Amino acid sequence: MTTPHHSQPPQLPEPLLALASALALLGRRWSGLIIATLAESPADLAQVRERVPGISDRMLARRLQELTAAGLVVGAVQPGVSPRTHYTLSSHGAASLIPLAALTVWAQDHITARGTPSRELPERGQRSRPDFVVGELDLADETTAAAVHRIGRRAYAVEADLIGFDGIPALRESLEEMQAQPLRWLGAKTDGGQIVAFVAWQHLAGEGGIDIARVCVDPTWFRRGLASRLLGHLLADSAPSGHVLVSTGADNLPAIALYERHGFSRVGTTEPAPNLRMAQFQLTRRHTGSAA
Repeated sequence: MTTPHHSQPPQLPEPLLALASALALLGRRWSGLIIATLAESPADLAQVRERVPGISDRMLARRLQELTAAGLVVGAVQPGVSPRTHYTLSSHGAASLIPLAALTVWAQDHITARGTPSRELPERGQRSRPDFVVGELDLADETTAAAVHRIGRRAYAVEADLIGFDGIPALRESLEEMQAQPLRWLGAKTDGGQIVAFVAWQHLAGEGGIDIARVCVDPTWFRRGLASRLLGHLLADSAPSGHVLVSTGADNLPAIALYERHGFSRVGTTEPAPNLRMAQFQLTRRHTGSAA
């Protein structure tokens, strides 16, 4: 008599297990919106509820507890007459903004574009949005340079988590080294004068074009269209003619989607370091004269 053989059930490969875990956490109703609203600024329970219309106190408390237990959100009691717990994104929570932004782009292109309503998203205009002013930045000003340096390090830390490579040069660059770069800088400021995003570029010698070296948005200001606005201003006003080159991590899907929306075409992929794949993009335009 033979002993029956019980085969083990098939196991998912590790990448799919990781995806399943991420979807189990971020796919819960309201979780993504809570993370997105905390990206704007730290908030207490009442402030989060105001930013996410329709969520109940009980559900909000549950989701915040889950996100805190998962290490994406950090809660800290602020002292005062009425002490309140203020919630902010951890570094892991900030890193989740990149895939959430990619998911937003996908939803806009493939769900809302086909007329599928979103029952959780507030109507446009329900949430106040600050005005932004776009203009060139002078990094000879120490306050301006310090703000740009801080934003760049925070933005590249998120990208490093996304692409799995922590050797991005800007992460190790000192303030003085950044100021010495032969770049021009265009920034977005709130109406209160706070720098929240920037793009840096340089002219290509003898080619009548530009090379975009950096596009950075402070993670607390993600999902405001700032990178797109800066890029549009650069292409239309600061450098309105000539070819434009830019590169980004090959796994940085939100950045790739941004460049493609602005008419860039992918022209190649390189591996400048082990485990680092960079995608090159070019926008081909006619050269109409010398750059200013």
